[in-house]
Amino acid sequence: MERRALEAAFDALAAATTSAEMANCAQIVADHGSAVLPVLLARLNTEDPKVRGGLGLVVQRLDRELVTTALKAAIRARERSDQARVTALTLLERFLDEPADEGLLGTIQNPAGIARQSLRELSAAMSQSPAAIVEYLTQLTQQPPDAPGLLMQALPGLLPDPHLITLLRMFAQGEDARLAQQAIELLGRTRLPEALLALTSLAVTLPPDRAPAAERGARKLRFSGVQATPETAPAAWQTLLSPVDGTGAQAIWFICRPTETKHATAISVFTQDPAGIVAAAQTGDLSEADAPPAVPEGEILSVPQPGDRRPLMLLGASFDVGRQIVYRAQQQNWVAGHTLPLSYRFLNTLLWQYGPVAAEADVQEDVEADLLVRHGDLTATLLDHPAFAGWFWHATALYDAAEKLGPHHTRTARAETVADLARRYFGPADAASYRRRLLVMAQWLQLARQPAVAELAQAAAAQLAANPPAETLLVRRLIGIGLDIAALNLRSGFDQRRAV
Repeated sequence: MERRALEAAFDALAAATTSAEMANCAQIVADHGSAVLPVLLARLNTEDPKVRGGLGLVVQRLDRELVTTALKAAIRARERSDQARVTALTLLERFLDEPADEGLLGTIQNPAGIARQSLRELSAAMSQSPAAIVEYLTQLTQQPPDAPGLLMQALPGLLPDPHLITLLRMFAQGEDARLAQQAIELLGRTRLPEALLALTSLAVTLPPDRAPAAERGARKLRFSGVQATPETAPAAWQTLLSPVDGTGAQAIWFICRPTETKHATAISVFTQDPAGIVAAAQTGDLSEADAPPAVPEGEILSVPQPGDRRPLMLLGASFDVGRQIVYRAQQQNWVAGHTLPLSYRFLNTLLWQYGPVAAEADVQEDVEADLLVRHGDLTATLLDHPAFAGWFWHATALYDAAEKLGPHHTRTARAETVADLARRYFGPADAASYRRRLLVMAQWLQLARQPAVAELAQAAAAQLAANPPAETLLVRRLIGIGLDIAALNLRSGFDQRRAV
């Protein structure tokens, strides 16, 4: 009777249509305790990702040691089908976070079957939530080194599938150069609009050594008659830019408001000098009330923040201006040898499916020299501007200096300490980083219709390029503010040298 009750409970779990209903059915099954295991093991031979997901919810609610032992035994059982053993492996790894060792993997006779099933599961998961690929690729890094290659071998037999084209696009942006090349070549042979859009965006988001292959692939698809038009016109996008903060961080929000719907999509890209792009996120299906307001280009929106924090300043800008800033940050990733974050690799096609933006004109050296002559003595006053609030030098050396200086010191002693910190610790990399930040802020201020302050930021950047840090007014003030903050922190009991 209990067996019949369990069979009925498993059937109800398979028929559940919502997450809450599935969780409730899984708990009803798990309440039967160890009696669940024989019935669960008998249902391992399924190709249905939804059924497999239900089984995963059940194993998470059972005694961990008991169910882990049973699943490992099922993987080793050669009399079971590869399908059942792969399902057991999936439950073990994905739902119990229990890595399978090489010995267990070696008992499965058909690794290609594992790869095909894994890709079918991914496609089904992405049908529900396209962002599922980010978690999938995160888990893939915990698999044996040959796992991505097995997936690549299985992909041609499962195309066309727009979700798997997304996987190819992600592989093309990964660390494995050989896998990336294979992904680009396969996209170039896939005569689908989605493949063309993927290659169009890859031509912008790949580093210089890979981008030409994506460009050739896109060109080949166009010559073969493949056409692709983005679902949303570029005019539907708007950009909101925060200023660069004191740590070199900047947030770029891209808001898409399609004319045919009242709902908006927001993509956030977060950059930090000198690392480049550090994160990205998407919020979809925003109602008019929840979406950020439409801000005309050149106007600043002041967003209140909790507590006594300063309001957040957001500048309205064009879509291409935001993309230019993101592209510059990408280049910093490439120079540093840092792979772009997974979240950005997934979302960047929304920004770059339209192709690249026009290259920016470099600031001429004679112009910089002229700015330095006219504004050089005023550069330190930049830090009084609201957009530069929070700018100061961050370094643990400030805490050593503040301790040595003590609470009772003369103005001369403080100036000498600042100059010593600038000579000893503010190196060429710091100067280059602050110069880049100032040039980004010069653009921000120019867009905000504050040309005089923008010129001052350019002059400060020129001063950093022309003089040693200890002779640069802005650097001395940045260090001085940092020194004062370190002294205040020490008096309040906070010490960055010991902080996590």
